[in-house]
Amino acid sequence: MQSAVKAMLAIVVIAFVAELLIMLALPFFGHVHEDSLSFMLIDATVLALVIAPPIYWLVFSPIRRESEKRHQAESEAEEMSRVAITDPLTRIMNRRGITVGLLDAMAQAERYRTPLTVAMVDIDHFKDINDHYGHEAGDRVLKNVAAILSDALRMPDKVGRYGGEEFLIVLPHTNLAQGSKIVERIRASVSKKIFDQGAKKAHVTISVGVTQFKPGEDLEQLMSQADKAMYDAKKGGRNLVVARKSR
Repeated sequence: MQSAVKAMLAIVVIAFVAELLIMLALPFFGHVHEDSLSFMLIDATVLALVIAPPIYWLVFSPIRRESEKRHQAESEAEEMSRVAITDPLTRIMNRRGITVGLLDAMAQAERYRTPLTVAMVDIDHFKDINDHYGHEAGDRVLKNVAAILSDALRMPDKVGRYGGEEFLIVLPHTNLAQGSKIVERIRASVSKKIFDQGAKKAHVTISVGVTQFKPGEDLEQLMSQADKAMYDAKKGGRNLVVARKSR
């Protein structure tokens, strides 16, 4: 409503100024009586007020409505795109979102020859958590672990729920040694966290496999190395970070 009023006022002002300039220019083209000029100015003002609404509704209103529709459509498309790559439970990226992020990071690392490290995170004994405390408690653990992972990462890093109780971390511009230190801090943070399960308190641990992207590797090869490192951490006793170099 305010924008419509402003637009009509702008039309009035423009129309009035145009008429005023014409009126002021008339004396240069012939004799015009001052009283006639005054009446002409009044007529110009009235005319401007009269023509402003139809001009607005015929010209500016359709343009404004079209602009609003386009903006709404763009907002809806953006929201749908965001929802499509977001895990509804943890509010971080889902498998599709983090995979797209990883592919983009791989392309950047390949192009600019910069290091890239990925980490596969798995919550230890997650089935036991669901069995002993219930699925709602399991959901709370997933959300809390996701929050710890997100808070521990830097601006260019990405994290997503890869599936079930697994999370994938993407660390651009990070070599294997640096990435191992980052996820080791994350592992320690999770192990120190006390998870409130109603009347009981629980400790949760994670097993993490870390590997560095090797130029020329495809997604399947890179993920295979990360998975193998994560399973090595499981075999090594869990609550452990294992780094594995690409072959």
